[in-house]
Order: sequence, then C-alpha cells, then structure tokens
Amino acid sequence: MDKRLASSAVFRRARPTVAEALSLPTVWRGDGSCLDWRTLVQISRPGWWLVHIWLYLAPTGQKYHLLVTARFWLGLLYALFPLNLLVYGLNDCTDVELDRDNPRKGNFMYGAKCTKEQVRDLPRIIVLMNVLGIAVLALASGHWLTLALWLVICFSVNAAYNVEPLRLSSKGPWELPCVVFGFSGVTALASIVNDIPWAPLGFWAHMTCLVLRTQLWTELLDYEPDAKCNRRTTSTLVGKTWSKILVVLFLAAEAGVTWYFFPDMLMRIFSISGIVSFVALELIRGTDDREKKKAMKAQNALGLSLVFWIWHKG
Repeated sequence: MDKRLASSAVFRRARPTVAEALSLPTVWRGDGSCLDWRTLVQISRPGWWLVHIWLYLAPTGQKYHLLVTARFWLGLLYALFPLNLLVYGLNDCTDVELDRDNPRKGNFMYGAKCTKEQVRDLPRIIVLMNVLGIAVLALASGHWLTLALWLVICFSVNAAYNVEPLRLSSKGPWELPCVVFGFSGVTALASIVNDIPWAPLGFWAHMTCLVLRTQLWTELLDYEPDAKCNRRTTSTLVGKTWSKILVVLFLAAEAGVTWYFFPDMLMRIFSISGIVSFVALELIRGTDDREKKKAMKAQNALGLSLVFWIWHKG
C-alpha cells in the first residue's frame, strides 16, 4: 500500500513537469517575460521563407500528383516554420546582446529582439516543434528511420554553426560550407518525404551560388554590429570592399549557372536582376537600411512568383 501511495505521489509530481515540457505559447503578443507566437514567427524570419520554399519545391517540379497528398503540404509547412525556427532560433539564442543593439532586428524580415527570459525557453520550443514535426512527417510517409537520421544531422549542422565549441558562424570563412550543407537538407527532405528522385546537378550548382551570395549579403548588412563585437564572419574577415566583390562574383556565378542549366528566359532575367539590384544598392549609391529592406522585399515577391512559374515548367 505504501509503495502504491509513493508511486502515485511521484506520478502526480511528474505530471506538471511533462505538461510544462510539452507546452507552447498561449498568446500572440506578450510582455517579453515569456515566449509568444509573434516572437516565434519573427525568429523564423518569414521574410526569408522564400529560400525554403524554393529548396523544398525544387525536386517536386511538375509532379502534380503530389498536390493532392497530405505529406507534400505537411513537409512544406514543416520546412517553413519549425525548421526555420531551428535554423534561426539557435542563432538568436547565442546573439541576445548583439541583436538587442542591432537596428535591423525586431521585425518579420530580419528576426526578433528576444529578451533573456524568452531565450531561456527557446531551445525547448525548438526541439519540441521539430521532433513533433518530423514525427508527423514520418507517420505520413512511413520513413521513420531515414527522417530520424535526417533530424539528427539537421540538429548537428545547426549546432556546429551556432553553438560552442565549434560555432562556425563566428569562425569565417568556415560558416559558408556549413550553411550550404545545411540548406541542402531542405531539398533532401522534400525527396525523402515525397518519395521522389533527388534534384539534378544544375539545381545543386544554382543552390550553392544562391545560398553563398545570400549569406554574404546578410553578413554585409550586419557588418557594423559584427565588427563592433569582434565577431569573425567572412564579411568582417575580408572587409566591406571584398565582401561586395564576393557577392557580385557569386551573383555572376549564379547567373552563369542559370543560363547554362536552365533554358527558361524568366529565370535567366531574374538572375541578371539580382546583380543589377545589388550593384545599384551597394556600389552605385549608398542606400540606407530602409531602402535595402524595400528592395529585398520586392525581389522576394518577384522570386516567389518565379518559383511557382519554374515549378510549373519543371
């Protein structure tokens, strides 16, 4: 009898702990003392969701039968929110002080300005949403072992980028191959979940150029706050001038890959527009951050339209 009472007491004490571990925010916007949904969505960078949309849809082009399957849409939803929360959330966990003084932060384009109280609970939310998300995809696709392995690799790559002892995000230029490998996982996820072949060589070449120029461009935007705290990104390592040159070179490489591998004229024109936009914003005239945001939003809107066109053309 005493053993049963003791077991019952342990169970009652454990129930709140389990409930807390599985809990999610309950309000859209809070007072900063705990995480809310608005902050979580900002952390996931909706302004950059286009990148994951492109990476996920790439191997599924013209496969219209996938549009009526639950696993296709579940995979896309996972890639947009829980996965982006992992990608950017771990970064925000280690950059609280830096982000607090960064004027670009605090929006849906470049991420939230988290308080220390919010960041304290963020790793638990990231693990919870990603483990549950992958479990749902495994249930829908039947690929339990493959997706479990994919998630372990995903967490490992993001930890290597954001967390000591490696923290490659502050050990440029080693963050660049890490970012390319990490983003390629989104396309691999699409192939696994939807039971389709891997994307062709042309896509991987284009994806590499796209990720590298985007990474360097965003590092250039963060050049001042990163340099102020002695953070060694590739951009702060080579300086502003060479950062701009490298972005132009990767944009040119992206255009070259596009013209070689993809016959679609709209895609080719868009690749050239990227070079024109960057040169106009960064080299010809010194635009402020607000103008750069507007230009990036416009390019993202055009890019999103182009993604669906390319998907239709295959």
